[in-house]
Amino acid sequence: MINWLHSRLRRPEDGWDPVPEAHAEEYARVEWSHGVQQGLLDLLDNWVGGLAGKAVIDLGGGPGQYSVALAQRGARVTWHDVSARYRDIARARASAAGVQVRFSLGYMDEAHALLGENFDLVFNRICWNYGRGDRSFSRAIWSLMKAGGSAYVDTSPDSFRYDELSWSSRARIQLNRALAWKIGHPFPPHGRVAQLFMLLPFEKILVDYGSRLNDRVLVRKRG
Repeated sequence: MINWLHSRLRRPEDGWDPVPEAHAEEYARVEWSHGVQQGLLDLLDNWVGGLAGKAVIDLGGGPGQYSVALAQRGARVTWHDVSARYRDIARARASAAGVQVRFSLGYMDEAHALLGENFDLVFNRICWNYGRGDRSFSRAIWSLMKAGGSAYVDTSPDSFRYDELSWSSRARIQLNRALAWKIGHPFPPHGRVAQLFMLLPFEKILVDYGSRLNDRVLVRKRG
């Protein structure tokens, strides 16, 4: 409820941007310097039966490195994020790369309502925690998927750098763990993302807990 109220009061279409300009520029520099994981794109290409021609939404696209890489593989990409500063960076990068990417500004939870369409692949990398609530966000992603479509989620679990957090951040994590009440942007508990998708009518799910820093889930919606 608190996150929902926050999203009602602060609207990106009215000029609000949660990302300071200096942070956006530095984060974009770092992310683009690291590049993308081609092995991940190979996995997704195989999972969806070829990215070329597929409708893909980069949900929480940030500075756009994956939007551009997916478009370079022939996908019809929609970048969606709440930050106009990231949008401008991603748009410039797409133009420089000579690829077509559609841009949509708004909260991740509102993407389906804003776009009114479904996708072959929903790509959500390192920004799950910015959804309003874990359960509601899993359903927001589900609503974006076509029948037989897929979603890829990569998120840190709430144990990530836990010892470095303030007492208030730890309290929000414990509240989300115990009651699934989300205030602010705590990471989800380890395993929760996969568990939430398993409650929905899925056809196939692939879960990777190989790194303690990431929960990675690839799921296909029942056709």
